[in-house]
Amino acid sequence: MLVLSRKENEKVLFPNLGIAMQILRVGGGKVRLGIEAPGNVAVVRHEIASDEQLAEFSERLKTSAKNATHEVRNRLHATLLGLSLVHKQLSYNLVDDAEETLARLIENMSGLDTEVGKNHRNNGSSRRTALVVEDNSNERNLLAGYLSLSGFEVDSVDDGVKALDYLASHARPDAVVLDMQLPRLGGADAVGVLRSDPRFRGLKVYAVSGLDRGSFRVPVGPEGVDHWFTKPLDPQLLVERINAEIQPAA
Repeated sequence: MLVLSRKENEKVLFPNLGIAMQILRVGGGKVRLGIEAPGNVAVVRHEIASDEQLAEFSERLKTSAKNATHEVRNRLHATLLGLSLVHKQLSYNLVDDAEETLARLIENMSGLDTEVGKNHRNNGSSRRTALVVEDNSNERNLLAGYLSLSGFEVDSVDDGVKALDYLASHARPDAVVLDMQLPRLGGADAVGVLRSDPRFRGLKVYAVSGLDRGSFRVPVGPEGVDHWFTKPLDPQLLVERINAEIQPAA
């Protein structure tokens, strides 16, 4: 089975959807499920959700389905049905059946994630480009997925050295989203290298860190980063800032 056979604390990532799922525990007639999603995506337990919340969730899926391709539409409908079936099975203490349904649901979400990514690539001629530099794999994949869903063509690396290598060997991205605490070459040192190299003059760099900017002595402006975001990051604010400062590709 796709998820339930995974080790404890391992996660299933859907980077194009910006979602991570993890089975924490199964037993006592319950499946304990962990879900991480972007800040603007509400995650509500079905059994405590109000009728209004459930109706809104259903409407959002239906609206998304109407605007999607046939394949994505089918998978969205299957996701809604799967969630409802898992809840019903658990209410009757059918844990084994719920496990099987949940595994199929996650397989379906994996297909949806792939289809969304394919659609974005096919429509990528006018998309902005971004490089995400983050050593935490979960945060890196989720942020890359969120940016992808927000209209960006995204690549990602996990340390400062790889970031500089990428920028030296690839087309210049519209934006670099840079975690400041990185292995091998930290974010502050990477910014120093970029700002001293004429090839990267004007490159938009957006810092992300759990620490205050004063801890790194990195200015905000042409000689440093274009904006400083403190963790926990609100990805929508990041997208809004980038969109406000960068013109879309022709």
